[in-house]
Amino acid sequence: MQNKPKTNWIIAAMLFGGFLLALCLDLTGLPVHQWLGLAVGALAGYHLAVHGRWVVAVTGRIIGRTSRRARTFYAIDAGLAVGFAAILVTGAVISTWLDLALASYTAWRAAHVLASILTLALVLLKIGLHWRWIASVARRSILPTSGAGSRPASAPPVPAAIRVDRRDFIKLMGGVSVVAMLAGVQALSGSDAARTEASSAAQASGSTNTLASESSGSATDSCAVRCRRRCSYPGHCRRYTDANGNGRCDLGECLS
Repeated sequence: MQNKPKTNWIIAAMLFGGFLLALCLDLTGLPVHQWLGLAVGALAGYHLAVHGRWVVAVTGRIIGRTSRRARTFYAIDAGLAVGFAAILVTGAVISTWLDLALASYTAWRAAHVLASILTLALVLLKIGLHWRWIASVARRSILPTSGAGSRPASAPPVPAAIRVDRRDFIKLMGGVSVVAMLAGVQALSGSDAARTEASSAAQASGSTNTLASESSGSATDSCAVRCRRRCSYPGHCRRYTDANGNGRCDLGECLS
């Protein structure tokens, strides 16, 4: 691989961007969210495999003599591995793919959101610890300066001295913190909407019999609605179905 730092940088950026996008369920919808979560999990596994030698080396001497910096990086990476694993497991349990009949669906979904938020916090911490590498590779290979491209093509490659300072740290951490905060708010608001949806669904199911009895007692009104949210896309609702393909949830339409 000719430019391994650049490749690692791009993979890390894709992983971070995909993770943030997966947190925005309102933006992606449920089907895309599930596939994106699976892709992010696979990319995280690949990222770990790429650095497998470092993991094995540090694991072998983690109890013995190793630097405090290596121990810190190792602890954060271990936390990220556990976090992504928890996200994948809880996400699979509540997914529409398995469609499990869960008595504690709300608790599983809360665990899924909590694992996502904690993992996001670890990701930000990891970016903060690696900010010099991120900024220097970006300047050298991702967004090179005009001076870097003035060297003749026939000249041998010369490692350029890339200087990064506190302003680079502020710009990097400021940017990623803002987008991470927005994604985290989206994830938490999605959890609140899910609780509201569960409450509405319970109320709707409890009133179904009443609606049905009222409709049967009237010859002119035979409409019974099982859910009054009338969703036009899956969003946070796991019960969304659209058998007639009209873009509306069947539960919000009149029973025939």
